[in-house]
Amino acid sequence: MDIVERVFSIAQSLYAQFEQVKCCTHQCQRLVERIHILLEPVKVLRAQPGMHISQHEEELLKKLLRTLGEAQRLVTKYSQASWIQKFLRARSSGEEFVWVNESLEDIAQGLSLLLQAEQKQAFLEAFQAKTCRWQDAEDLRNDRAFLDEVIASTENPEDTEICLDRQCVESKVDWMQSELNKVVRMMECLKKVDVDKREDITEIQREHLTFRRHLQDTDSYDLYEGEYLKYPVAIKTFKRPLTTDPVKVRDIFEKEVQTLKKFESPNILRMYGICIEEQDRSPCFSIVMEYCEHGTLREVLTKQQQLSWERRLRMALGAARGLYRLHQTEKKSRLHGCINSSKFLVAGDYCVKLSGFELCETELSIKRRVKKKNWNRVSTLAYVAPENMKDIYYPYKRPYEIYSFGIVLWEIATSKIPFEGCTPQEIKEKICEHHYREPVGEDCPEDLRKIIDQCRAFDPSQRPSAEQIVDLLADLKRSRNQGS
Repeated sequence: MDIVERVFSIAQSLYAQFEQVKCCTHQCQRLVERIHILLEPVKVLRAQPGMHISQHEEELLKKLLRTLGEAQRLVTKYSQASWIQKFLRARSSGEEFVWVNESLEDIAQGLSLLLQAEQKQAFLEAFQAKTCRWQDAEDLRNDRAFLDEVIASTENPEDTEICLDRQCVESKVDWMQSELNKVVRMMECLKKVDVDKREDITEIQREHLTFRRHLQDTDSYDLYEGEYLKYPVAIKTFKRPLTTDPVKVRDIFEKEVQTLKKFESPNILRMYGICIEEQDRSPCFSIVMEYCEHGTLREVLTKQQQLSWERRLRMALGAARGLYRLHQTEKKSRLHGCINSSKFLVAGDYCVKLSGFELCETELSIKRRVKKKNWNRVSTLAYVAPENMKDIYYPYKRPYEIYSFGIVLWEIATSKIPFEGCTPQEIKEKICEHHYREPVGEDCPEDLRKIIDQCRAFDPSQRPSAEQIVDLLADLKRSRNQGS
């Protein structure tokens, strides 16, 4: 039996076992509900011709198998009468469900790539961290309140077990009925998956765009907040475009889209497409992309100095997932080319998304070059890896971007601007001659400090991969949640 069928087999067994649950009913039910939703993208894999599974998808399925095994252990545990008295004494089931639920959230981020945009949005809503934490806390309160009621109504331990059997069934039926409608609505959105079709990045008609608010004015483009088919978007409209040949731009765009489709991820800025208005032989070119209401990561860190460590860790993990998705997509390294805190954008829920490489070839074919101001060189130098700072001909590889990402993590931890006030020569001397690394504040969690320092290692071979950074940050976030 292959890995996909093993996933479905364990899930079916888990569904059946849930019918025997005697306590922690709300928490177990929520777990089963999330697993049921999580299987929708797995069905997409199962339906693919030849059921071809990439290495990345196989790793996600292996992690899902491990998590399903732990979920099955929990459901089985609270189905056994022998555990009821232990639970009545301990009354501390909440911690046991944390790891399983957070693992399901992580897996959902990866599996969501298999869904089209509409299904993906509905799918990820079920695993939104803030919503899940609220639901988990509510389920724990309900389970404890139910037990308090049972204990108060019985004095004999044997009577308690009998009462649990009866009242648990009644409680489960009532609660499941109230939750059923939510799941049905969610599954209606998800069941329309077309295996052979992914959401296209396309040429957009001008009448489908609505311009709402002017956000930014640069020498080469104007940036607007707007709507595309009722979705909030950012629209970048180019001034005095380099070319007036729409055919050339369309050709470059079509070729680039084939590559860009591989990078669908909740942590990579989504591209909707390009809009070309042909009028009076002077076409107007616009690129339409996902709108992130908080702006760049750098702007958030400047404006919101008192961010909680929970939020900082969430933003760090989101940024790392975006970089990992870029680095692991192809056998031949796909590099960003300019990792810094202004290349990450922050959505309304503080989900961080990597930007700055989408449709870059199309944009280069449109955008007229403008002379950059000197201050840009200073800020950019802070992200240059030591080996490249010493030798400009040193190959640009993944470890370079990991060093740059280490500086971004330092910014997330401190909210400061790297090497603020230093000249380019001072930055170079500090790094190349003195092996200086800007300190992280004393309040920074020790494990996060270690990750930042590993990324900023002077020896490129000592720096972790993007995948390792994601795992380390996910473990840190999980351990802090369990400890709180």
